[in-house]
Amino acid sequence: MKQESSVCEPVGRRDLLRAAAVGIAATTAGVGTLVDVGIAAATSGGWTGAGIRAFKLYTGPDNASHVLEGTIDLKDRADVIAIHFKETPAHSSYDWHPDPEPQYVITLSGTLEFSTRDGETFTLRPGDVLLAEDNIGTGHKWRLIDDQPWRRAYVVLKPGAKDSFMAKSVS
Repeated sequence: MKQESSVCEPVGRRDLLRAAAVGIAATTAGVGTLVDVGIAAATSGGWTGAGIRAFKLYTGPDNASHVLEGTIDLKDRADVIAIHFKETPAHSSYDWHPDPEPQYVITLSGTLEFSTRDGETFTLRPGDVLLAEDNIGTGHKWRLIDDQPWRRAYVVLKPGAKDSFMAKSVS
């Protein structure tokens, strides 16, 4: 794997799995429930020098899902309670739904288009992080737009935990 910049070393799939295994072991042991989301999300294309590209889905006062674009603060840590993995075949989609609980969704492979009922859309690519906090309301939908399966890690936030999302400033 080629190095993207002199600031960060690329992290390979084996490193991701090793970081996830450490997170699982810490979570299941009930010890050290802090997971460094920056390391877990460091896949090709994810490092930008200013944080990892991220999106936050949240429920607004109108009871609808909305999206913010931003980054993950690489110096911050989040209290988490679990990590699990899922794979969905290429060309899949999932109709309107809220998220089950506040969680990071770290895309390992696959490119997806997300939509809200108000017509907001965004594209998640490998290395991107989704902070899913729209666990009430009308929800969102997604569809895979490339020929890859969607492989992802769900990192469930501890209730009331501070997240590491930093919204992009609007100029």
